[in-house]
Amino acid sequence: MAQALAYLTPSDDPNLLVGTNTADDAGVYRLNDELALVKTIDILTPVIEDAYTFGKIAAANCISDIYAMGGDPKLALNIVGYPGMGDPKTLGKMLKGGQEKSREAGVITIGGHTFASPEIMYGLSVLGYIHPDKIITNAGARPADVLILTKRVGIGTIIQAMLMGKDENIDMKPVVSEMITLNRDASLAMRAAEAHAATDVTGYGLLGHLVEMAEASKVGIEIALSKIPVHKGAVEILDEGIFEPGITMNLNSFSNRVDKGDSDSNLVNLIFGSETSGGMIIVLPEDKINVFKQKYNKDFAIIGRITSENAGRVTLIP
Repeated sequence: MAQALAYLTPSDDPNLLVGTNTADDAGVYRLNDELALVKTIDILTPVIEDAYTFGKIAAANCISDIYAMGGDPKLALNIVGYPGMGDPKTLGKMLKGGQEKSREAGVITIGGHTFASPEIMYGLSVLGYIHPDKIITNAGARPADVLILTKRVGIGTIIQAMLMGKDENIDMKPVVSEMITLNRDASLAMRAAEAHAATDVTGYGLLGHLVEMAEASKVGIEIALSKIPVHKGAVEILDEGIFEPGITMNLNSFSNRVDKGDSDSNLVNLIFGSETSGGMIIVLPEDKINVFKQKYNKDFAIIGRITSENAGRVTLIP
């Protein structure tokens, strides 16, 4: 993607507050001193058979980018790729799931675009708003800050096993529950805790998004493998030789900026894997953890810290 974006001329509009230069979750454009727009778009193929549930997952995934910037989502357009001879009932259930999850987020679906495709694809273009002085980007991490992760990892690997019919020993309920859970509460809590930086964990996996944060913030990041929350059974799936394609993609893209040390387990491979509607990585001063905890009534893990050494790199420790 970086090679493709190199063909584009960066905008010199001073009101473009967040563009493509730091690989952030959404773009931000200032309208005036009190208001800026936050814009994102995403589309994905089904990660679960039930169309209604997939619609919810897709919407939660797409809206998450607005939350990761500290913004409030408001409007959405559906983007749908659908086989020409596909069942309209399935399409309707998918759109219904997306609409209901959007409504839960306070988002109004105002239309969309549908195109013929050999496989189902669904996503949203989401518009939100934020005060120009309160944007939380992936470029604000500071040495001595701590990193919080709000959802477990391993979703991509579990989905791959499910698609291959090898998930008989996996309880899918907690996996689906986390995928359909909005990151709204985490976003509100990080604002209260005056977070310095944030991003959500999606296609590039935990390590890919951490590398982007390290590069954008010009800092080093240390991650404690033992502190990372993992969905039950995910590592065991890798031990059986089932690897989802995102692992290979992200290893090729980001492993040269990850210092593994003696860590060479499938847990490392897992955190290179793609996530769907994953949690948020939130970076804040250590003395603000209690503020975050008071505002966030769900589980979270402190998985690492920001360093002044090894800028642009992620270091894994036991």
